[in-house]
Amino acid sequence: MIHIAICDDEEYFRLREEKLVTEYMEKRGISCRIAVYASGKEMLAAADAISYDIIFLDINMEDMDGIETARSIRQISRKVFIVFVTAYITYALEGYKVNAVRYLLKEESGLENALKECLDTVTAQMDAGKKQYEINIPNGRKSIPADSLVYAESRLHKVHFFSMEEEIKEYSKYDRLDRVAQELTPYGFFRIHQSYLVNIRYVKNVERYTASLENGIALSISKKYYKDVERAYIRMKGEL
Repeated sequence: MIHIAICDDEEYFRLREEKLVTEYMEKRGISCRIAVYASGKEMLAAADAISYDIIFLDINMEDMDGIETARSIRQISRKVFIVFVTAYITYALEGYKVNAVRYLLKEESGLENALKECLDTVTAQMDAGKKQYEINIPNGRKSIPADSLVYAESRLHKVHFFSMEEEIKEYSKYDRLDRVAQELTPYGFFRIHQSYLVNIRYVKNVERYTASLENGIALSISKKYYKDVERAYIRMKGEL
């Protein structure tokens, strides 16, 4: 089931977006639960506010606007898809910083098609995140959720994979990191060094050509890749 929140201080658009999302999900046979809120504060105060998969946020709300609400969300969750709904596209930089996946204009004529295209993209990304990555191991094949892979390291003609399970587990196979990079790029992996691929979701900080991971490991970033990795990290983290 997909959990969706719609946050808009205009009742007409709250109801309009809820209707369009419901119709989209029903047409595709996708089970979903939709909650609607009239303000960012109301949504953030809800007990299950951090459990949403997709949040549609009005930007121009009184008291606590959508940008400020999105910043608060990003302090709690990196994975939720944030979609801004607005009458004016004047917040491109702010949207980039909080990793918004789309801006939808509040235009009656174009909102339906824009929302469908947005949900096509988001649900496709959600499906990709559920996929398994298979590794040959001595006793057969090991299927690992792609989202649990933290990083991969090329060493002595093998690629070593580090997976976040009950504890960090290491698996390895004979392969080239270039080929593995092609397989893992759709899952949010970035090449940071001749020897490393990193799942950007597990990066805690990027500074001075070093990627510090949430498990305390620090990996070197080559000058060749530094700017791309830094941009990806900022986009994911949503920091100012």
